[in-house]
Amino acid sequence: MRRAFVSLCVAGLLACHGGGQSNIRLGAGTRYVNHSQSTQWVTLPDNSRVGLSSGTAVELGNRFALGNRVVDIDGEGMFVIRPMGAKMFVVTTKNLLIVGPGTRFRVDAFRSRPGEEVDLLEGKLTIRKSYHSDLDSAAEELTSGDMLMINREIDLMEKEKMKPDELEKAKERF
Repeated sequence: MRRAFVSLCVAGLLACHGGGQSNIRLGAGTRYVNHSQSTQWVTLPDNSRVGLSSGTAVELGNRFALGNRVVDIDGEGMFVIRPMGAKMFVVTTKNLLIVGPGTRFRVDAFRSRPGEEVDLLEGKLTIRKSYHSDLDSAAEELTSGDMLMINREIDLMEKEKMKPDELEKAKERF
């Protein structure tokens, strides 16, 4: 049921909008968990890369190799997305649907916590809640240097501009 909901939400978003060395290569339908104590970089079938912090799990959609670039994350990761024309890249979390073309951003989204954060380092993203909200269901448009925070317990999603030192700190995390 969740996958059907995510597919519908992703289709809606797509209709509206057009680091270190990699040491692991993932294929479509693959689930990977970083059990090491250090960041691990993985390469996706489209040659995008994701740096995964310790304890982070990432799962690629079954149709990833066919151009349906959907990834689910539980944890913290740095995404370096390769542009592919009009094909968007989609990251799902417990609370968010994150959509963009070629871009670079950090996601902190552990399913065990009510809050999540997205730091956009380069490019553009469209982000919306992945759950039904009676308060506000509008998507947020992010540009380089924007940060988005969400807390599901109080149903609040907020966008802010990062201060220069916050932006540098986000870039240095991976």
